[in-house]
Amino acid sequence: MRIVLPAATADAVLAAPDFETQWRGLLKQIGALAHYPRQQGRVQYVLIEADPGQIMPIAEAVFHLVGVKPEFLPEIVPQPYYGLRSY
Repeated sequence: MRIVLPAATADAVLAAPDFETQWRGLLKQIGALAHYPRQQGRVQYVLIEADPGQIMPIAEAVFHLVGVKPEFLPEIVPQPYYGLRSY
């Protein structure tokens, strides 16, 4: 999932005193496996493993916290090649 905060609102959202606590709580709530902030936190990449039915609740939770719609990017992993387990 990719979350891009517009420059106009990023400073206000990131400067909130309890934003970091709320962000970490949200990551726990959605079951994030990892997150990677870029550009001083304006762009967040969050690795999640979710069923298609869980995407809407996750998107709503993110929208309520930061006010932007997240973009979900599927990870495509090829099937193991003739029984090999590593790439």
